[in-house]
Amino acid sequence: MATTSSVVKPDYAAKKKHFIFSDEHDQLRESIRAFAIKELAPHADEWEETTFPDSVFHRMGELGFLGLDKPEEYGGQGGDYYTALVLAEEIAHANSGGLAMGVAVHTDMAMPPILAFGTEEQKQEWVVPAIKGEKILCLGITEPDAGSDVSGVKTRAVYDQATDEYVINGSKTYITNGHRADVIVLVTKTDADAGYDGFTLFLVPMDAPGVIREKKLEKLGMHASDTALLAFQDVRVPASAVLGEVGKGFYHIMWELQGERLIGAAGSVAGAQLCMDRTLKYALERQAFGRQIGKFQAIRHKFADMATKIEAARQLVYMTAWRFNNGEYPVREISMAKLYASRIAVEVADDCIQIHGGAGYMKEYGVERSWRDLRLNRIGAGTDEIMLDVIGRSYGL
Repeated sequence: MATTSSVVKPDYAAKKKHFIFSDEHDQLRESIRAFAIKELAPHADEWEETTFPDSVFHRMGELGFLGLDKPEEYGGQGGDYYTALVLAEEIAHANSGGLAMGVAVHTDMAMPPILAFGTEEQKQEWVVPAIKGEKILCLGITEPDAGSDVSGVKTRAVYDQATDEYVINGSKTYITNGHRADVIVLVTKTDADAGYDGFTLFLVPMDAPGVIREKKLEKLGMHASDTALLAFQDVRVPASAVLGEVGKGFYHIMWELQGERLIGAAGSVAGAQLCMDRTLKYALERQAFGRQIGKFQAIRHKFADMATKIEAARQLVYMTAWRFNNGEYPVREISMAKLYASRIAVEVADDCIQIHGGAGYMKEYGVERSWRDLRLNRIGAGTDEIMLDVIGRSYGL
């Protein structure tokens, strides 16, 4: 018979740990968090004005953080997919969504297709120095007239048989790392009449003649990352610059987007958690009508609602990551995770601003920056509307 003393009592302070993570993951988590808090966060305000320096990549390369789940033969750590999730979560402690975005483009958007579809020469030329932080990568999909509709890409690559080169003309916009990158994974159209079989990816050095970094774009948030408008005017690259198969670029990039979306979902959850944690601290310190504002039912219920949304999103991300890590290709669930996590992150940040009141609207507390940075996640790597369509179509609708 159970007694009062023998009944297990809830321990809300207990350390939460999901089954996908091991002790090694926890150690990695502590290392990345310590690095972000000590070496990155102190500069977050400054980098909002100047963008973060290239030295961040070099430092993260020295620490082994740019190749956590990449093969050891190319200088990576050879870890599982969960190590990439840990990086996406812990880099949030840098207090800079723009920095996290710039790093993610490098490690989880541009690098995976080179590893998956590149030749050995391409991997040695770009992946090896990228993992060291000596070369910076970017990804070129979006154009002034082609965003969610990737099939609308107009950048053309025409084969010149006489020289065994491709001549590229077109433009790309909203390109994160576009001003600092050494190479771009570029989506082009090589056959205008072949539909989805008319796209080809290229690895284009950013110092190639004809590559023009037109201007640095100004944004609502993510100020610490550089975002470029790029032009390609008669850019010549050798046939060896083709990444993967000619005509298969659309399928290559659609595969890449799945990993990008899952990492984005993990980052959204981490950003929401951090925003809520800081707001909870504020609510326990701020006094109104003679007591802490967190003790008012209206505020307490806001926190309960936020915490529930965050936990639901986290479990969806982790279980989908488990399936992805075990060889499945759960596009529906990845789309759900990206959609839900990015939505609740914005909702949480908005509630956090409300709890702060007028202070939340001021830059001093940083919560307004959280909202501005997190808002991009509902647009980048596939808008809410695209995610909803992918999910709906997966049911045969």
